[in-house]
Amino acid sequence: KMAGLAKSSVSVGMSFEASMSQVAATMGKSTDEIESLTRVAKEMGSSTKFSATQAADALNYLALAGYDADKAAEVLPSVLNLAAAGGMDLAYASDLVTDAMASLNIEANKNNVDDFGNKLAMAASKANANVSQLGEAILTVGGPAANLKNGTTELTTALGLLANVGLKGAEGGTHLRNIILSLQSPTDDAAKLIQQLGLQVYDAQGNMRGLDEILGDLNTRMVGMTQGQKDSIINRLFNKTDLAAVNGLLAAQGEQWDALAVQIDAA
Repeated sequence: KMAGLAKSSVSVGMSFEASMSQVAATMGKSTDEIESLTRVAKEMGSSTKFSATQAADALNYLALAGYDADKAAEVLPSVLNLAAAGGMDLAYASDLVTDAMASLNIEANKNNVDDFGNKLAMAASKANANVSQLGEAILTVGGPAANLKNGTTELTTALGLLANVGLKGAEGGTHLRNIILSLQSPTDDAAKLIQQLGLQVYDAQGNMRGLDEILGDLNTRMVGMTQGQKDSIINRLFNKTDLAAVNGLLAAQGEQWDALAVQIDAA
């Protein structure tokens, strides 16, 4: 038994060394040059639910995303927290931090990653989706999310509300991306209709207004119309495939949207 234990701890040691060698190679450095990262990974292995080897693997994902040693060391604990809170694997959590935050134009530092993770966790606890479904949705929205006025709060609020009407994960993300794009670069027919309705998509500075503001105004413009007239307007503004998503967000305008946004913002 003792021999077995010794053997398994040696193989763990070897896989940790191998993982750290990989990090060094990805960063284009020697293993001596990333000694501080080796210490951080070992420390995470003893103070979190993840092993040192898993922490080293997470560092490699960060290195692949172009993070240098200092940046990787700074955000590693936050990535591990996010993975633990969301019950997701480290590759996925690292992807979320590197890709999703980049698409939102948020600089990845410890405070921002913690804030991002807290908002995701809060949205998951208040809406009908888990952290990893919200993460998948955010990765699917991609670049268009950067145009949202209230950043992560607005993004996770909209995705949480879509999850509440059964549109989760990549499906919710695809619908939200389409909705943002339909408002930003409308078809000629939709652009005419937006003008007729007096709907302001952009503010005086040329920045996109909040989705809740735009959709709230659209609701106001449609007060007193028959369901048929409303459907006709929504059909002209948005893709037919996104109608359920648009209607879900329109129905949640006002109190429901505001309540969720306030909770997420305060996370």
